[in-house]
Amino acid sequence: MTPFLRATLASPLALAMALPALAEYGPVGSDLYTLEVETVAEGLEHPWGMVFISDDRFLVTERNPGTLRTGTVDGDLSAAIWEVESLFRHEGETGRSQAGLFDIVLHPDFDENGWIYLSYSRETDRGAAVAVIRATVVEEDGDVRIEDVEDIFVMKEDDQDSSGLHFGGRMAFDASDNALFLSIGERRNVSRAQDASDQAGSVLRMTDEGEPHGDNPEFATDEDDENPGSSDPYLFSIGNRNIQALGMHPTTGELWAADHGPLGGDEINLIVAGNNYGWPFTTGGTDYSGAPMGVGTAMEGMIPPVHIFEETMAPSGLSFVPVGTQFADWTGNMLIGGLGAEGIVRVRLEEGSVSDEEVIEIGRRIRDVQIGPDGAIWLLTEHEDGEVLRLTPEG
Repeated sequence: MTPFLRATLASPLALAMALPALAEYGPVGSDLYTLEVETVAEGLEHPWGMVFISDDRFLVTERNPGTLRTGTVDGDLSAAIWEVESLFRHEGETGRSQAGLFDIVLHPDFDENGWIYLSYSRETDRGAAVAVIRATVVEEDGDVRIEDVEDIFVMKEDDQDSSGLHFGGRMAFDASDNALFLSIGERRNVSRAQDASDQAGSVLRMTDEGEPHGDNPEFATDEDDENPGSSDPYLFSIGNRNIQALGMHPTTGELWAADHGPLGGDEINLIVAGNNYGWPFTTGGTDYSGAPMGVGTAMEGMIPPVHIFEETMAPSGLSFVPVGTQFADWTGNMLIGGLGAEGIVRVRLEEGSVSDEEVIEIGRRIRDVQIGPDGAIWLLTEHEDGEVLRLTPEG
């Protein structure tokens, strides 16, 4: 375990001179609000997920090194307090590998048990497995440390491979029964999303101990009548491509996702138990070569998307604006991080449909979106020198 970073024995002036100036952003326009963008911290290596553990402190993951760091609302950023063992990182250019440490979420009873959950790509004999860690956060004398680290879920051996792409890795908790949802991408093998014996290309649902949820649905398999198969017990939905934006609606308790399309075709889906969302048979996008894919956006037995974006957003990170934030006029709206859009995609839902949509341009690839305890919007930028940004209404 890497020790928590402690204060160095240097004068305040020396420290101030050693720190680089934070990047500055001008006010950002949007419907109803002009947003002030504050750079709270920077120098993170491809940050992927963040979560607040108190009113003034958060945890943030770094994808490539597989490290976890703490930060404060005042801009203090620790060294790594923990590092993943057996991390899989596909060799080659960073842009061709999406492997590493991914999301972080709190257990609904975090205040009592201190449990956090982290998803990552685990190195295995067959290549890589998407895995989930549970650990305990301990705060003592101003320091934070991680204890009782254990893998509670590892993608089954038959489904592991050495691809460096499409891990999914986004998580969300259902507080009504402490069920944990995990997305796993189809690993750039499109047929896997329609194989109900395969955990790839799906959303999984498990208990907070990592066991299959007892109410998970059964899916039809491709086995013949003489050799009937059974669907994987973790599956909640199938036909998903590479979901990196997943969140529970704070009022309805519905699970919503924004899924990456191929070339175009990014989509929003309401994720319901037992549904098949069609990939690769149905899509609003095309192959990267420009060639058509599938049969269009609808097919019998498959659920069409709630919404297809006209332009590529490359969604990552999803939060709903709850009651009581600094953005009262956006209450109930969905905020999606846009890697390709280099900003936030704001979506208003009415009766299960999208009634309003806008792209709020920041000028940086946005990996995660969170609503902080202060009611502001907090963002992670997905770069080698990744930042923590805070958005508030001007004035």
